[in-house]
Amino acid sequence: METEIRRVLSYYDLGELRGARRVERGFVNETWIVSTTRGCYFLRRRHPTLRNPDIICAQHALIQHLRQAGFPAPEILPTASGKTLLVTADECYEIEACIEGVPYDHANPAHFQEAALTLGLYHKQVEGFAPGALRGLGVLYGPALLGADLTSLVEGWRLSHDAELAHVVQQLEDHAVDLASRFANHGALPYLVIHGDYYADNLLFDDDPGVPGARIVGVVDYDKARWQPRVVELAEALIYFASPRLGEGQLKHLVYPGFLRWEPFERFLSHYARVITLEENEIHALPDYIRNIWLQISLQRLLERGPRPPEAVEALREVLALGDWAADNTLHMVDTAGDLMREAVQ
Repeated sequence: METEIRRVLSYYDLGELRGARRVERGFVNETWIVSTTRGCYFLRRRHPTLRNPDIICAQHALIQHLRQAGFPAPEILPTASGKTLLVTADECYEIEACIEGVPYDHANPAHFQEAALTLGLYHKQVEGFAPGALRGLGVLYGPALLGADLTSLVEGWRLSHDAELAHVVQQLEDHAVDLASRFANHGALPYLVIHGDYYADNLLFDDDPGVPGARIVGVVDYDKARWQPRVVELAEALIYFASPRLGEGQLKHLVYPGFLRWEPFERFLSHYARVITLEENEIHALPDYIRNIWLQISLQRLLERGPRPPEAVEALREVLALGDWAADNTLHMVDTAGDLMREAVQ
């Protein structure tokens, strides 16, 4: 790998390589922390599914737009020829300046508050920014995608003749039908370029003990940025920041550990609303997206396990439990979000 890194660095004016180590937390792209005679950098090699140069350059334009507005996005460093994307040997590379900071601390309420405020600030800064390459990537979540995933699981796990799970499958199908009806009534939702991966590992905080409170100094990894309804990203963020941590929830076989907790749900929305407020139809769409995301991603992750696993019965019942919880608490989520948004504008 050192030979490859040296070859990539030869296209930049960043000094000579001193050392490099792989960043293990990435799940898609490959990233290295590279030390040279001139500084420290992040070198990223794009995953084969994320190598569209037009999309990458649009994401770089997003980052530059954010930086010009003072948002803590990373600095993408150009090659010696002035390009932010290096395409060579059928590979795509990009280099960012390192951001000095500490990771998100789930036990720190100031980090939680700053995460919610910064998401609102991000959404505020990207209003009106809409590069064409990020507008045609398709929807991330919806009842049609949910229905297709459920069909694939029924076929892959041979559930159609499974008496033990037939009732569960029918109830999941009922959720997809109900969501299709609800999505049809959302109306014209506000769209923007979402970050696409806004969670703890992509947030860096000031580590200066002399600075009071918490301050985000880096929001990184824009590889999934795309044009989507604004409420999609808020739903994703609430699922992440208002859920129990792994090992603390009710669910044992899914990517999601448990149902939402009301106190962090309300706090996150309250801080977010200090910067930007939702429109009325977004408030009503929010619990629908939470339910659809839960069901769709849960089924996708189960599909990725391949043939039907021993825990299939328990896992599908947990998927249904997520959907039922979201459906049962839709009105409470709408009322809570509506009250918080109205309070924010008073």
